[in-house]
Amino acid sequence: MSVSIRPVPGVTTKRRRSARSGLLALAIGAVAAVGLTPFGAAPPPASAATTAWTQFGNGPSHTGANDAETQLVPGTVGSLAPLFTATLPGTSDGSAVLQPGVSTAGGTRDLLFVTTKDGWIVALDAATGATVWSHQNGPGTCRINNGSTPCYTTSSPAIDPGGAWVYSYGLDGAVHKYAIGTGTEVRTGGWPERTTAKPWDEKMSPALSIATVAGHSYLYASNGGYPGDRGDYQGHVTTIDLGSGAQRVFNTLCSDLTVHFAPAPATDCAKVQSAVWARPSVVYDAGTNRVLFSTGNATFDGAHNWGDSVLAINPDGSGAGGGPVDSYTPSNERDLDTQDLDLGSTAPQVVTAPSGSSVPHLAVQSGKDAKIRLLNTANLSGTGHAGALGGELQSIAVPQGGQVLTQPANWVDTATGTSWVLIANNNGIAGLRLQAGAGGKPALVPVWTSATGGTTPIVAGGVLYYLSKAGVRALDPTTGKQLWTDAAGASGLHWQSPIVANGRLYFPDGGGKLRAFALPAGAQKVARVSGTDRYATSAAVSASSFAAGVPVAYVASGLQFADAVSGAPAAGRGGGPVLQVATGSIPGSIQTELRRLHPGRIVVLGGTGAVSDGVLAALRGYTSGTVTRLSGADRYATSAAISRATATSGTAAAYIVSGTEFPDALSAGALAARSAGAPVLLVRATAVPAAVGTELARLKPASIVVVGGTGAVSDGVLATLRGYTSGSVSRLSGADRYATSAAVAARFGTAPANTFVASGAGFTDALSATAAAGAQGVPLLLTAPTAVPPAIGSALQRLAPHHITLVGGTASVSTAVQSALAPYVH
Repeated sequence: MSVSIRPVPGVTTKRRRSARSGLLALAIGAVAAVGLTPFGAAPPPASAATTAWTQFGNGPSHTGANDAETQLVPGTVGSLAPLFTATLPGTSDGSAVLQPGVSTAGGTRDLLFVTTKDGWIVALDAATGATVWSHQNGPGTCRINNGSTPCYTTSSPAIDPGGAWVYSYGLDGAVHKYAIGTGTEVRTGGWPERTTAKPWDEKMSPALSIATVAGHSYLYASNGGYPGDRGDYQGHVTTIDLGSGAQRVFNTLCSDLTVHFAPAPATDCAKVQSAVWARPSVVYDAGTNRVLFSTGNATFDGAHNWGDSVLAINPDGSGAGGGPVDSYTPSNERDLDTQDLDLGSTAPQVVTAPSGSSVPHLAVQSGKDAKIRLLNTANLSGTGHAGALGGELQSIAVPQGGQVLTQPANWVDTATGTSWVLIANNNGIAGLRLQAGAGGKPALVPVWTSATGGTTPIVAGGVLYYLSKAGVRALDPTTGKQLWTDAAGASGLHWQSPIVANGRLYFPDGGGKLRAFALPAGAQKVARVSGTDRYATSAAVSASSFAAGVPVAYVASGLQFADAVSGAPAAGRGGGPVLQVATGSIPGSIQTELRRLHPGRIVVLGGTGAVSDGVLAALRGYTSGTVTRLSGADRYATSAAISRATATSGTAAAYIVSGTEFPDALSAGALAARSAGAPVLLVRATAVPAAVGTELARLKPASIVVVGGTGAVSDGVLATLRGYTSGSVSRLSGADRYATSAAVAARFGTAPANTFVASGAGFTDALSATAAAGAQGVPLLLTAPTAVPPAIGSALQRLAPHHITLVGGTASVSTAVQSALAPYVH
């Protein structure tokens, strides 16, 4: 039989069945010092956990939907821009998978995994595209049909439900198991697991799939044949119990024999050339607790041979009576076989039934005959048993026409409750709505089509994505309206498909690349600004907040925090950053940023023990103005010196903070920057240092605000401060540093254009953020590294900012916090 199908033009023909350690110590010490306990749940307006994408289609049912996405939404997707393009050791002809928060030798990272056609499994940093580890189980001597062409796979990997292992098909005919963070392969307990005894004839085309049922996690690997329909292959599904390593085999030809057929004259089946080759391998239907899959053209007898059928088996891979538990076979199966119109060119897609449906368990099944069938997965043929012909609830033409070799997506619009089926092929893409008609009979209703063809679609954050012959596209899933597109990904496109999670779009292309897109910082709901260390983060905050030619830049020690605490509000008010340096040198990242800024002048904060005279001299090369130093005999005298140079007598307020406990001062700096000439002055817990008293006497502030509790600044100090103002002396504080930060934020109005968030456990990132927040007149809130404290959640709920800038890397503030912050943005 001939094959003449085109997934996308230009594609090969497809077969018919075919320096943080110190900071961390400081953070741990700070947490211990304040006696922090695990937080209760913060009050976010919506759930927003960091998202994994562990297998093709984002779960065992492979719906292709990710409703947890909160950053890439219809209002922001139009700003997507390239993040990186990584070169793979070979071409990946499937989909990537993603696991966030993986412990690696280089720290905690989000990792992407892809399987290439020549048997590589590659782990890449999801933020940079850098290869973390890789292994190849290549074709070796395997040649297709024992000819001259090396064997290959179009499979995709899958991640263990526990997140500790990743599985990938190798061209040695086995599934391999790797430690997710290191790539160490498991070679005990039955691993690697054999999935075919004839890899030269039996191609691993689909993705690996995993379902967890009744405490058991099962991995499914499916095999068919190579293009050309030659060789001894029967089409089968291997089910592996990931707990025990035990496996079962279901053969679609000679289904009464549950073994991997060996080459004749050993144990084999006389029937040949069926296949399980659709993109997702098998689909788990939770409603019926069955595993569904479809088969390619072959003999059908309704007993042990199951060509052109949808089959249901148990989750553990077992069937019933030498066949499947249930089946659907079109009444014209002989015509399909004769005309090479595989039903199994796509898999059954479990879909959510529409409201009022009389049939609760539904799936759609298409094929090479350009039809879409609606099936009852609890009774596939309508007869209550396997082996019958017909029985579909509905059969309609594919709206855009043409064969379907991709996998449909099912998405439920939470705004309306409507269940959608999105289906793409070479002819275009279409959106169909599921609705209940007379008597509750469910039906598919075509709503829209687009003539730009492509591969398997997905829906994330209410946006439909797919790879097309015109490049990657994002559409409104309810109308088909284009929201964004990029020409990337079109060249050599075959089975590749995208994933979207945590504000990023990823896909392998046809040229051996892994492409990533993300929102520019200004377009993201929550934009992370960070660098490889504290100095690079300081430079990144400056670069994202200040234009070149700022009037002033303040420079302070990145190792001693007191000077920057007092200088940050002055810097913000003066329209410039605080940049952190080493005591005796200017880090390269800071040099680069200073060259970009070319500030009108530079002010060094602190004495020579904090920032040396050598650094001060070197700074003269970055400005055409002056380079001066503000310092005193100690941190308190330096605080007074900064105030004397930048704060005005009779100022509306002076802010007082602890000179030894810095969290309170971080949020206070942004507040002080809003008031003309308002300083932040440091005091001891139980006394006002003489230099600070002298400065307060000069200032004669209209009011004094102490930021922090009595453990940081005592009531005795507060009483002493009354002697320096004729106005009020008040205290802003909360039960802990986070509640104090929230109390300071309460002084800001609602709906700010931006709000800064930084770690309240390690302070270096927040020091740079204070000046940036002050310059923008917006609050700075502190968060715990791994959770949003309840007080901060409440503050953000009140503020309802239009954007959040998260300062610091994932070692300072986790990706879970970044995702949890997104629902607060309005």
